[in-house]
Amino acid sequence: MSQMLMEPSRCQYNHNPMLIVQISDTHISQPNSREPHTLERISVLKSFVEHVSNMEEVPDLILHTGDVSQNGKPEEYEIVKSIMKDSSVPIFFALGNRDLDLNLAEGLKGLGDAKLVNGFLIYSIEGFPVRLIAMDTQKRNDRVGTTCSVRLGILEKLLNEQPDIPTAIFMHHPAFQVPTSKYPFQFSDISAADALLGLVESHEQIVQLFCGHMHRQFNVQLKTCNASIAPSLSSDNREGSYEQGLTKRPLFQTHRWKPDERRFESQLIPV
Repeated sequence: MSQMLMEPSRCQYNHNPMLIVQISDTHISQPNSREPHTLERISVLKSFVEHVSNMEEVPDLILHTGDVSQNGKPEEYEIVKSIMKDSSVPIFFALGNRDLDLNLAEGLKGLGDAKLVNGFLIYSIEGFPVRLIAMDTQKRNDRVGTTCSVRLGILEKLLNEQPDIPTAIFMHHPAFQVPTSKYPFQFSDISAADALLGLVESHEQIVQLFCGHMHRQFNVQLKTCNASIAPSLSSDNREGSYEQGLTKRPLFQTHRWKPDERRFESQLIPV
């Protein structure tokens, strides 16, 4: 894997209450008329971008918590970039188990400038009331999540740089149990999950974990912060129960920062 140590992404904050939009698990692949879901997922992503551009309040940024593509192919990221490149809202990506790190970083260059550090997609986003850090939880050549001493070291270094700024971590795999799922634990082993959560607990500035992977909406209060999971954007691969009228619609989440309460207020939004 390549080794690139790059400057953090910096954005111009508009001084309104911070508003984040989160999508996850778009699983974009090359269109194939014999596989209708490939066409649907591309159409849904286009509809999402149009919806966000027409929101009464323009969000400060979009977080994509991984599985951007279905197979990690350059052509798939080209499709994503062609759809999202004209968005007026900055977009940042975490690495999912379906993604390929080098292809994602290269194919989506210019959108959120996802960065590889020592072979892992871990980088910070500066310039907002809440600092954001993308964490790489991918276990290479596997579908479950994991971590390691190298990744934890990179994350801890970033956290130590700004200990007084509220910080949210966005990543693909939840390092906690999701009891509403048929497969509630999606880390390689308990020790890897505990190591990550232990690091989170040791840094009081962390206020939120934003996750994906489970294809369903979920929220839990951990020992020191809240953690949430966004459902799949497209309904064809979404799990879980939703209110009547939302089942077949594309869904994303918004997260409003409440500085006086040091927390995010989240909503599920249909396209």
